[in-house]
Amino acid sequence: MKEKTYAILGLGGYGMKLAEAVRKTGAETIVADSDSVIIEKNAHRFTYAVSLDMRSIDALSEIGLENADIAVVDRGGNLEESIMCVIAAKNAGISSIIATAPNSTTKDILIKMGATEVVIPEEEAALRMARTLISEDFMEYIDIGEGLCVIRVFPLKPWIGKKIKDLQLRKTYNANIIAIMGEEGMTCRFQTDTVLTKDTAMYISINKKDVMNFVS
Repeated sequence: MKEKTYAILGLGGYGMKLAEAVRKTGAETIVADSDSVIIEKNAHRFTYAVSLDMRSIDALSEIGLENADIAVVDRGGNLEESIMCVIAAKNAGISSIIATAPNSTTKDILIKMGATEVVIPEEEAALRMARTLISEDFMEYIDIGEGLCVIRVFPLKPWIGKKIKDLQLRKTYNANIIAIMGEEGMTCRFQTDTVLTKDTAMYISINKKDVMNFVS
């Protein structure tokens, strides 16, 4: 099987960590950034490293993107540079283009420009921490778009023995229970008087930015 070649366009916090992780596997890595100091400092660590104007399609098209299988665009809050990098990667025929974005609005724009996946690092970090904090109860996370997710959890210890209506999740956590699974299986038609047990799995819709409030 042919080893994949990676193009990391932007060595921000996310891009740098990813580039380092890829390098450790021995895979060929093309890195580019507009900051010449960062490139000079790290050039010896990668297959090919170049400093260039990330707003220039022409400059981006000359660094061998056509040889890459996967592109990662990490230009932080610079929307113009992010768009140009995504377009350049798409023009080069790269089928997997992963980009970072500071918010859901930028995420939507980059998806429209051709990114196949867009990560909001702050949200991802919060969700990873959430999984750690409630590892015994947190069973599943589903991204449903528009800044929303569905999490599947068992009741937190303070909830056990309480009725669903007493939790006041909408008021306290800006969240809603959309289904529960108990001894009789899963149902969306549960009664708010239902008493929760330690084995009652709950499917809860919540804004991704509120997940940390949910578990703290």
